Amino acid sequence: MVFPKFKNFLKLKQNKPHLLIAGVDLKFISPAIKYLEKYYEVKVDEWGWDVNREVSRKSRDLLKWADIIFCEWMEYYAPWYSQNVSPNQKLFIRAHKYEITLDYGHLINFDNVCGVITINYFLLEIFSNVFTIPREKMFILNNIVETSIYSNIKDAEYTKHIALVGYAPSYKGYFRALTILNKLKKHDDFKLYLYGKDYTQMHWRNDPSQVEYFEMCEDFAKKNDLESSIICEGWVERKNMFKNIGYVLSLSDLEGSHLSPTEAFADSTISLLIDWPGVEYVYPKELIFRNMDDIVRYILDSYSDEKKYENTASRLKNYCVSEFGEEYFVDGIMKIFSTNNTSGCNTITRFKGHDFSDAVLIHEEDEIPEIINDNKNKSLLLSRDIDNHKIKNIYQKFSSSNINIYSQNFYDNIDDAFKFIELCNKYHKSNVSLN
Repeated sequence: MVFPKFKNFLKLKQNKPHLLIAGVDLKFISPAIKYLEKYYEVKVDEWGWDVNREVSRKSRDLLKWADIIFCEWMEYYAPWYSQNVSPNQKLFIRAHKYEITLDYGHLINFDNVCGVITINYFLLEIFSNVFTIPREKMFILNNIVETSIYSNIKDAEYTKHIALVGYAPSYKGYFRALTILNKLKKHDDFKLYLYGKDYTQMHWRNDPSQVEYFEMCEDFAKKNDLESSIICEGWVERKNMFKNIGYVLSLSDLEGSHLSPTEAFADSTISLLIDWPGVEYVYPKELIFRNMDDIVRYILDSYSDEKKYENTASRLKNYCVSEFGEEYFVDGIMKIFSTNNTSGCNTITRFKGHDFSDAVLIHEEDEIPEIINDNKNKSLLLSRDIDNHKIKNIYQKFSSSNINIYSQNFYDNIDDAFKFIELCNKYHKSNVSLN
């Protein structure tokens, strides 16, 4: 005998939408799968790196099975999905950073794409412009952080330990970390922990510019007697990475969003970031610094003040849970998947010469509901009064097919976007790396 409630449960289970997650290197989306399986029947199709291979029978069959297709990375397979998806299916593509240097975005049929998801507002503007993606098909959703896996238990002396999670290639800023360590050691016995592969383990280990850079780093460490204070940890489970760390550093020339500093928040660890292009759209401005000396001063001002450190770390942990946590991600992705965007969209944003003369200038988020409640087409220009890292939440909450949202600060500092694109081409064009 099947009880009525159990029968309803079986029916609900059988009626879960079919979600296909497809792409190469699924490291950023894989942690979300177990949480998504509560609401979707999920299958994964991990593609290889042979861009010239025939599309497999498995991929074709999985496409037929799917109700929703989530393409991770705007890579070589994204155009194929956009050309083969059926009208009763929904296709979403998530773009990170390095895809800006690829041409695949120009080959996608965006009439058949319900949405392109970026991991912050800065990248939304860039991808929308570079590939002329209709703005009403652009979404923002932070990467997921599994906040529940961290113990928040710290080892002794942890505030004297700084870390780089990923310190190669050169644009990750290893030399800057050595500079910070050298300055800190003049005050106390600080140590630098390095996580991830050494440059000699990577495919460009024979690149002369990389060899020269890391030899310079080795010489600097030796000259300043830092070698015994540098601990190379290699690969470590995420949940164990930060228990001995007081400060995670983000010192890169460029990043998409750099997830490691946020993961550190989840384990009650403070992260400090150099001012790479777009960082202010991801992280609170109190954690962003223009130079190494300012980072050193922040650490020296807080590492021995237990109450001050713990208050900041607790606040950042709460920020991580609400802005990157499991519940945040699943709620956000379900809202995006519910969209019914189809063809006929035509709002394309251009960096240069964009006319905001008809836009409504917004100084506070509370002004927005009253302005948009008549459901007429409107462009909202968020003023400089609004912190950049809060723009994502406003965009998620209010943007729609008839409400376009822009940042005054972004368009005032448009050269930052061109600098970012230039750096992406410099670092990723010849040595593609998914990060």
